[in-house]
Amino acid sequence: MKSFKNKVAAITGAGSGIGRALALELAEQGCHLALSDINLAAVEETATQVLATSPKLRVTNQQLDVADRIAVEAWAGKVVKDHGQVNLVFNNAGVALGSTIEGSSYEDLEWIVNINFWGVVYGTKAFLPHLKKSGDGHVINISSLFGIISVPSQGAYNATKFAVRGFTEALRQELEIEGAPVS
Repeated sequence: MKSFKNKVAAITGAGSGIGRALALELAEQGCHLALSDINLAAVEETATQVLATSPKLRVTNQQLDVADRIAVEAWAGKVVKDHGQVNLVFNNAGVALGSTIEGSSYEDLEWIVNINFWGVVYGTKAFLPHLKKSGDGHVINISSLFGIISVPSQGAYNATKFAVRGFTEALRQELEIEGAPVS
């Protein structure tokens, strides 16, 4: 994709950080946006900032818990209904957990895996058919340096980010083998 102009990007975790920065940058390049975040006020603020500088763009926003597969699937359908298509999905939403592996409760581990890994899986699978249909689709799954190196007290976070990298690398290879219009 050489231009984002008149494309549609869906971004999770768009209420702050990387997600908000992506939204603002894509808007500057003429990309229509479907924004989501678990924090409704934060994602509404991102939409307000985007529309202040790019009022002609189509921008939608929604509160979304990426750990809820049914909600993510419904959002993917709503994005296509509201925008007519989707060309990019940025599976960006994520959380951190600073704790030793021994000190982490099972509930804490399930919480971070559900958001950081399953949220990426749900977003990828929910949007992939729509991205293929667009003829020019891209899946962008955000990991971090901690998906390449391990750090003490970050074992749970490392595990989720390593999983995102492995999942995404396998997906990339499968899409290439298939000759899909998605990368």
